[in-house]
Amino acid sequence: MLKKLMLAAVTSVFLLLSVAVHAEPVTIVFSCKLKEGSTKEDAMAINARWLKWARSTGGSDEITSSFVSTIIGDLGGFMWVDTYPDIATWGKIADSDSEFDDEFNEVSTCSGNRMYRGEETVPAK
Repeated sequence: MLKKLMLAAVTSVFLLLSVAVHAEPVTIVFSCKLKEGSTKEDAMAINARWLKWARSTGGSDEITSSFVSTIIGDLGGFMWVDTYPDIATWGKIADSDSEFDDEFNEVSTCSGNRMYRGEETVPAK
């Protein structure tokens, strides 16, 4: 219960901050590994259903989610890369209870996540 209250408080702060700045896309990256016996296709099937739920819950078809795998280097894991049109949309998802956590946990283990806000570089003239 305390964890949910803390999440709600932190999300509320993010939502208030998002009003003060103009809407910029945010990306959250989860570092994960598939569990033995699970496949990329298993994870992506769950993620496809999650994405449908997230777009409905967040009220935006601009939410995207990608399974990103390594092609050079440590091949042992993958990343979920989720992009939201703004932090307020992410907040709607974070504040909602997803029924998919247990399903994701059955096929993968994620060791951490980070949220990013990118700033596009304009080419020199």
